[in-house]
Amino acid sequence: MQRKVEVLIVGSGFGGAIAARRLAEAGREVLVLERGPWRDTVPNRSLGIKNLAPLPQGAKAYTHGLRSLGSHRLKRDIVLNTKGFVEAYHGDGINIICSSGVGGGSHIYAGFMDRPLVPGYWDGRHPALCNADMERYYAELLETYQARPLTAQDQVPNSIETTDYDGTLKCLGHPAVAFLMAERPGHPAKRVDANGIERWECDMQNNSFLGSPSGAKTTLDFSTLWPAMQKGLMINALCEVTGIRRLAQPTADRMRYEVAYRDHTAKRTETVLAEHVIVAAGGLGSVRLLLKSRDVDRGLEGMPRLGMQFGGNGDYFGLWKENSRKDLSKGMPIGSPFRLKDSCNSSVLVLRASIQGIAAIPMPPLLKGWLRRQSVIIAFGGDNNTGKMTMKNGRFKIAYKTSENPIYQQIDDEIAGIERATNTKVYAPRNPVTVHPVGGACLGASISDGVVGANGEVFDNPGLYVADAAALPASPGGAPSLTIAAWSANVADRLIAALRERDGQADVSLNASTAPTGQEA
Repeated sequence: MQRKVEVLIVGSGFGGAIAARRLAEAGREVLVLERGPWRDTVPNRSLGIKNLAPLPQGAKAYTHGLRSLGSHRLKRDIVLNTKGFVEAYHGDGINIICSSGVGGGSHIYAGFMDRPLVPGYWDGRHPALCNADMERYYAELLETYQARPLTAQDQVPNSIETTDYDGTLKCLGHPAVAFLMAERPGHPAKRVDANGIERWECDMQNNSFLGSPSGAKTTLDFSTLWPAMQKGLMINALCEVTGIRRLAQPTADRMRYEVAYRDHTAKRTETVLAEHVIVAAGGLGSVRLLLKSRDVDRGLEGMPRLGMQFGGNGDYFGLWKENSRKDLSKGMPIGSPFRLKDSCNSSVLVLRASIQGIAAIPMPPLLKGWLRRQSVIIAFGGDNNTGKMTMKNGRFKIAYKTSENPIYQQIDDEIAGIERATNTKVYAPRNPVTVHPVGGACLGASISDGVVGANGEVFDNPGLYVADAAALPASPGGAPSLTIAAWSANVADRLIAALRERDGQADVSLNASTAPTGQEA
């Protein structure tokens, strides 16, 4: 007999995990299909989770660093290791990095939890949605994940205030970060929370883009998904969704969609029926899945704006050859935002990223020593979302022009100024690299200007939702994790309210909190 579920969620990053927990805690039947594995970390080991796959730490950086390589020139991705950590996609004018694993992008993010840089980001997007509606989610999630700005008392090595080239660089403030900071700076200790989850406090050395093996960085697997599993949430790891088909008519038990997925463990293709499908496979994966389901498999129809308004959040990455006398690999994975003290590029945020996790990676000692004295320079500020995603003849393509997005000229000007002022050099690829792809299935007021409405539901495919970065109506400018989480919470709460109303439950309010509580004792 074919498996059936009330709510099926594709992906377990910030879009999938937040919705999954809220729905599970509301008593709904929820299944998450995640293409990646559970990762081997201190928290996950303490929970007794089996079949953990390594983070790309030490020698595993070579075997588990890359999951797959994709390109607009290829008809299919080159899959190197289904348990690999990141997917690299080469587009026409832009390159994209996405992570893979239970918890999604929370393993690769820097813990930043920013509100959008754009004032009134949600205003004017849909008559049933505004910034005031969404603000409560931002506040709630910051409290849930105990995210806070770092202070001088945290004694962070290589903070921008102490490596500012004698005042040449100006710190722009300290965003909230979701990290377990040491109660005694310099002496990280293991903590156990009320749920028995073990974590180590941040050691300022290895909690970066290669994951956080100690659990110092708050990732969604143990902080959000595990508590939801205690409420009935089901998670199938290493199960990659390959297509979504809308049934011609709902079944007698309300099933409306058939979802096909590849079980990488059993090495077979399965299908599951669902009444509601929430797509949250990431800013790249969600749109690609919807396009394939519509244009290749012919399982979906409509969505005339699908693939439009794609953006890279204005992301820029480069190797910053600082040749510092200090060991820049120590500290937080990414420092606080800064600009030149006399900068005129008010839309640009610049950050220094430590090159962490190299201590255990097999490489020549001279190369390790050299890397410790350099850093990665990152900049963003939001682009105009002028890119387009398409699927033609089975080939997925992203077309993007930096010339249509003035933020990149501003970033180039700022980076050039930093090079001159600090007598350093930055090496960056010709086309930008983004880890924050957004848009392509955007929120709109109607089907003429968007793909989904205020509840995240696709206008012309009832019961199909987009709950991640693909639905964001514009680039937030800053780190988008918190904004994605807020959108996901909004989608989940509106679905919960609709289901309760359908089931005849009275006194349902969208404002009723289904918020998870903080994880630390």
